[in-house]
Amino acid sequence: MFGLFKRKIKIGKTEEEKRAEALPRNKKVQFEPMEIAEVEKALNADMREVLKMNPVNYYATKNRYLLCIFWYEEDYSEVYMRFELRKDDLPAGKSKMYKIDKMLLRDILRKFGQNIF
Repeated sequence: MFGLFKRKIKIGKTEEEKRAEALPRNKKVQFEPMEIAEVEKALNADMREVLKMNPVNYYATKNRYLLCIFWYEEDYSEVYMRFELRKDDLPAGKSKMYKIDKMLLRDILRKFGQNIF
């Protein structure tokens, strides 16, 4: 009951998040659910660990999944990615923002049957 009257502190976005969200294009794909701490640990060790994650169909598992959002320039010169754990289509945690290259984006999207050149 006392938690009802607590103020929520809103943390501002980092410069990297502001830059990513200002990019003209974005794309979203879904993976099997994992805890955000596990995702960050794997990606901090090696960014290509994302290629070991299993893609899922949103409509088959929309009660719990890991959403991956990409923001990028039209020529793919600048690409950012962030993961969000979703439960019943509501965010339940998010990872930090990662800057990746066009080749890694291409390899990730190929797992979903999408090709970029």
